[in-house]
Amino acid sequence: MQQFIKIIGAIVQVLVLVCFTNAAWGQELTKAVISGSVRTSAGEPLAGVSVVLKEAQKGITTDAAGRYEITNVSPGDYTLLISFLGFETQEKSISLKPSQTLELNISLREKTFEMKGVEIVGKSATREVNEQPYAVTAISTRELQNSTSDAKEVLNRVAGVRVLEEGGLGSNLSFSLNGFSGDQVKFFLDGIPMDNFGSSLQMSDIPVNSIDRIEVYKGVVPVWLGTDALGGAVNIITNRKAKFLDASYSVGSFYTHRLSLNGAYTNPANGYTFRGNVNYNYSDNNYRVLVPIREGSNIIDTTEVERFHDRYHSGTVKLETGWVNKKYADNLLFGVIASGNDKQVQTGATMNSVYGGIMRNSRSVVPTLRYSKDDLLVDGLNVSLYTAYNITKSEVIDTLRGVTYNWLGQATYTPGSNNGELLRTYTTFDDNDFNSQLNAGYTLSPKHSLAFNYAYSYFRRKAFDSENPDRIENQFPRSLNKQVLGLAYKFDLNEKWSTTLFSKAYFLHARTSKQYDFALETQRTEALESSKRNFGYGLATTYFLLPDLQLKASYEHTYRMPWATEIFGDGLFVQPNPDLGPEQSDNFNAGAAYGFKLGQDHQFNLESSFVYREAKDLIYQVVRVASPQTYYDNLSDTRTLGVEGSLRYQWRDMLRLGGNFTFQDITDQADLVFNDSYTNTGWQRNFQKGFRLPNTPYMFGNANAGFTLRDVLVPGAVWNVNYYYNYVEQYFLSWAELGSRDSKKVIPTQSSHNLELSGSFREGRYNVAIECRNLTDALLYDKYYLQKPGRAFYLKFRYVL
Repeated sequence: MQQFIKIIGAIVQVLVLVCFTNAAWGQELTKAVISGSVRTSAGEPLAGVSVVLKEAQKGITTDAAGRYEITNVSPGDYTLLISFLGFETQEKSISLKPSQTLELNISLREKTFEMKGVEIVGKSATREVNEQPYAVTAISTRELQNSTSDAKEVLNRVAGVRVLEEGGLGSNLSFSLNGFSGDQVKFFLDGIPMDNFGSSLQMSDIPVNSIDRIEVYKGVVPVWLGTDALGGAVNIITNRKAKFLDASYSVGSFYTHRLSLNGAYTNPANGYTFRGNVNYNYSDNNYRVLVPIREGSNIIDTTEVERFHDRYHSGTVKLETGWVNKKYADNLLFGVIASGNDKQVQTGATMNSVYGGIMRNSRSVVPTLRYSKDDLLVDGLNVSLYTAYNITKSEVIDTLRGVTYNWLGQATYTPGSNNGELLRTYTTFDDNDFNSQLNAGYTLSPKHSLAFNYAYSYFRRKAFDSENPDRIENQFPRSLNKQVLGLAYKFDLNEKWSTTLFSKAYFLHARTSKQYDFALETQRTEALESSKRNFGYGLATTYFLLPDLQLKASYEHTYRMPWATEIFGDGLFVQPNPDLGPEQSDNFNAGAAYGFKLGQDHQFNLESSFVYREAKDLIYQVVRVASPQTYYDNLSDTRTLGVEGSLRYQWRDMLRLGGNFTFQDITDQADLVFNDSYTNTGWQRNFQKGFRLPNTPYMFGNANAGFTLRDVLVPGAVWNVNYYYNYVEQYFLSWAELGSRDSKKVIPTQSSHNLELSGSFREGRYNVAIECRNLTDALLYDKYYLQKPGRAFYLKFRYVL
């Protein structure tokens, strides 16, 4: 009997299980599915977007391709909520039928807002750094991915910024920020200093496809960057998506070709990641220039000719692999950067001399290590370490003998001469540069936090000239050892008011050589060794007077140690100056930012700031009219008074207007200058006092307009038209006090116009863009009358997976 009851019980259990299974299976058949993709207004996929069915309390986040899928949804009416930081939240009403699969693609409109001194588009990658009250502009490249721009083009549209070029693609660049230029503004790639990445990896070599955003710190530089910048810093942050593929190819005027391939793969199960960037650039740079034609020392004509010796090509491979989001590390990444370039040299510091045989090339290999962990060992302790070892080999080649060229490309031969076009040299530089930065931040309480940074760099150069093996200066060691320590305390009184106090210590040890008693019987070259140490301090504060009205101010007493090229020269056009000393500056910034809406469709953003700089021993580049060579020297006392402002307007996601204006009065304030000539050595009255620094723009501005159209000509297409205008007021090339009015050399007032049209198809997978730069074919100059390219056209194709 008991056995029979067990059998009956088992049958009942099976029947009950079958009934419930059938009921569940039947119910499953009636369930609905909703899926699709989320993209920006420009068609870029967005990862990590929250997609939620409010009534069902079910949701998911989009994957690396911007895709989402919500399954097992009961039929009915729902509200779909789509939200992502930095974009406007959307709600959509949907109705799901039994067994329906609904495909719904979403386009999110970008929301730009100001927050504690930072112009933010999306979420910052560095925890709490952008919440500090530093004056920093973060430029997102999200809407620029289809353009033919590079890092240089993007930066040149920022208020207070001028990127001064010596020519076309691959030419030497000088970055100016509120009047400070050269190494006074430091550059970083993903937080790693770019001081000695070599000439094959500079701003014009990095396309927008490789960049997620660019952060421009104006004036006061935060402790975590660990640098001795005098006037600001730029941090270029590459694409950090977990899984993507982005490839582009562009072709343009002057036989310009540019290739970019970027991608990453991350295993969500074990955190293993691999990412890489490959960039290639080539241009003949054979644009036309207006120049004097010489026969011997006489100018016989002025005409327009084509540059004939300015070819440039470069390549960069950046690979990184490791693990992310592990218990022991948020990031543990091992990488390598390999880059190289070859460049023909057409001119020196001026266009008075032209060359047909001088060459420069560079090869760099940079192993890297990146580690970071939030809440290491204890809550609130965040630690990061960046280390790179740069091995660079470069060559300067001037081996033609007794040959000179004019701008027509015609060679003049001098029989029996062994002189090169400039120096007759074949110099090889072996540079080794080690950089390491350790950052530690600790949150004491919600209102109090500390940050510490230690940055160490060591640079060593060995030089050998096969044309002159006994060159005396190459027999001496050349090295720089630099350390920077920083400590910061951040106090958040409340949600409106935040203040940071900080101090920095700078240490420099240099070994080089110096020539003594030139042209005397006692002339000699001896080893020179020097050590410098300095201490700086400052504060930065911000206060929100209204929720959308921010006031900010910062002050810093800071120093910058001279760097390799400034002390050692570059072996060709930049002469060494072993006596160069550190520069110091008192920097003060004050500004305000206000963003507001009129209705739902009109967004306005206004920003303005005042700049004051008092700099001692300012390191500046000395350019002489009659010489192709330059050198760096100290200017004892300078003052900068400046103001800048910007205005942006956006109507829906269709119309964008903006502009900025900068005025900077940079003047020599020294009462006396030291004359070290043989006949009149000593301190003398400074006749340049009160005059602006030469060869430096003092008033300039930018304007832009953009328009977006959708579903025109091609279903699902997104079309963008962008216009950019650039203006620079006339400025002197030499001291305005010197010479007669008619003989003063100036760069005239300049205006340039760029126009761009791009199309995005198949949800941003296929993209094409065409651009015209310098639309009116104007004569454009930046540095000492070195002419830049005229009208040029570029076509770009881009594929995103």
